[in-house]
Amino acid sequence: MNFKHWLVIIPARLKSERLPRKPLVDLAGKPLIVRVYENLSPLKAKGAKIVVAVDHSDTVKTCETHSIPFVMTAEDLASGTDRCNAAAQSFNEAEFILNVQGDEPFINTEDLMRLMENMQQTAAPLGTLGYRNNDWSQFIDPNVVKIVMSDDGTAIYFSRAPVPFDREVSRQGTQTVTFWQHLGVYAYQRSALRDFCKLNPSILEQTEKLEQLRAVSAGWKIKVIEARSKSLGIDTAEDLHQARKLLHG
Repeated sequence: MNFKHWLVIIPARLKSERLPRKPLVDLAGKPLIVRVYENLSPLKAKGAKIVVAVDHSDTVKTCETHSIPFVMTAEDLASGTDRCNAAAQSFNEAEFILNVQGDEPFINTEDLMRLMENMQQTAAPLGTLGYRNNDWSQFIDPNVVKIVMSDDGTAIYFSRAPVPFDREVSRQGTQTVTFWQHLGVYAYQRSALRDFCKLNPSILEQTEKLEQLRAVSAGWKIKVIEARSKSLGIDTAEDLHQARKLLHG
């Protein structure tokens, strides 16, 4: 495994709909985007290049203050993946791109390394992480994205809805479930990232507001690697509250 083949990009869009100015919100004394970058330091130590893809001067100032490498990208890009593709143009030597979303300060770097290693050993254009979960409240939460997979570990569908639907559980009135929760990380072959961004947004993507459905609609095989640790993505004010509790103990 040669980490020098990897470019890790953290897309940081300032105008988040559900949590205003999300990259800059305070998380235990540091801006969220700084927490995300610092969490990835084990990858940097092994030779991967890490950069934040920003779209606003306020985020630039934060990166400069904390000595974080950044690339300015257009504000009107359609998705985080489009932002990663734009940033990747400044680093032509990278063979693989890892997209760690700017709201994932707790993602386990050992899980990331296993995903990266798998991508170097497979022909899959795109890989991601999934975590086995049995929390009913999260199963029915539309902010928690679920994965439906084939037996070979390839994603069939991603949804905010509680899928797959268990008819027997519904009949019996119990609340027991096991599902795959998607973690907000994507690993691309470099050419696949470029090809993805040439695709038009699909109806499924626009309906669920999940950019990975663009690849599903195009018939891509998305390899899902099992994460051994659950992450906490910060999409809402409640997520931010939980994250602060985690860091403060």
